[in-house]
Amino acid sequence: MKNNILEYIILYVIMACVALAIAALARMFTVSVGFDSFTAFIVFIVVLAVQVVVYLSIHVVLQNMMLPWIGNGLAKIPYFRNKIEQGKVTQTVAEPQIEVIDTDIPEPDFPLEDIRNEQQQNMAKEQEEILNIALNYTRKSFALYLSYEDLDLLCRNIRAYMNKLDEKELKPVKVKELSALDLRHFGWNIWNYFKPRNQMDIANLLKIVFPDIFKGVEVKSIKRHLKDDELKGVIKIQENI
Repeated sequence: MKNNILEYIILYVIMACVALAIAALARMFTVSVGFDSFTAFIVFIVVLAVQVVVYLSIHVVLQNMMLPWIGNGLAKIPYFRNKIEQGKVTQTVAEPQIEVIDTDIPEPDFPLEDIRNEQQQNMAKEQEEILNIALNYTRKSFALYLSYEDLDLLCRNIRAYMNKLDEKELKPVKVKELSALDLRHFGWNIWNYFKPRNQMDIANLLKIVFPDIFKGVEVKSIKRHLKDDELKGVIKIQENI
């Protein structure tokens, strides 16, 4: 592209020099035959303008009429026809290839449903581990004071409390040798482990699960005294179970 521009510049410079030379000769001729300088200048301008018009006309005629006619004539000659065809092939090969970018978002290696199932399984496993800590604490606290059946029932009640099931799911148990203070401490420890929860929930659990101990005691009263005398009783207040 740069070579073509340079060639055009050189051609135009040569044509300008030739046109100026001819116009200058015409001016000199005008002066030599006796005309004044102004008339000679007008002749110089006119001759120069005529040359420009003639050159442009010849250029347009050659480019639009003569060159296609000459090209068609040369194309009939086998030698020139082969050269023209080779030039077209070279131009076709040299055309830049447009790279098509794939904008489609690749599908994940794992289906979304599998990922959700895995997350749900992890959450269920984590919840089960949390529950097991509370159940182990419950078994250690009541192993000497409940029968096997009642201890298993109490663990079911703790599971229902954790899962926020309806109070109808809670079943009463019979406990011996433990006071209301011990049971309130146990209730506070369980509430503190599963918090944030309303303390009225754990107070309701104590009222329903241990009906003999809290007979005639209001749920609000149980809630108010959950943490009384923290260091007294068999079951004491524990910040961490």
